[in-house]
Amino acid sequence: MGAAALLAVGVAAGSASADQYAPYIGYGYTNTHDGVQCVQHAINNSPTPYHILAEDGVFGPDTYNGIVAFQKWWNGYLAAPWLQPDGIVGKSTGGVMQDWAADWGYKCNKALPSYPAP
Repeated sequence: MGAAALLAVGVAAGSASADQYAPYIGYGYTNTHDGVQCVQHAINNSPTPYHILAEDGVFGPDTYNGIVAFQKWWNGYLAAPWLQPDGIVGKSTGGVMQDWAADWGYKCNKALPSYPAP
């Protein structure tokens, strides 16, 4: 439980420097190269039970399925915030993914959508 609490605090802290205006990522959205690459990197860095994605910044079926796998994994892991397993990186999914892409720093803070810090 302590690790989950620390992770939850880390997610909140990671979201603090996020860009609340970054575009959503998924089918039908403006998929910026940096945004998609940060999503792929976050999936690869997390313990999501999905194979390693090419971090090429190109959104397609493999990235979509990786996002769904990440969302389902997160819901089973912590469930706070609960993520809709829809293959879209919106503010909730983006905020959670920022922790898993934190080693890329500013690039992913600007590219992944998230809620503003309280």
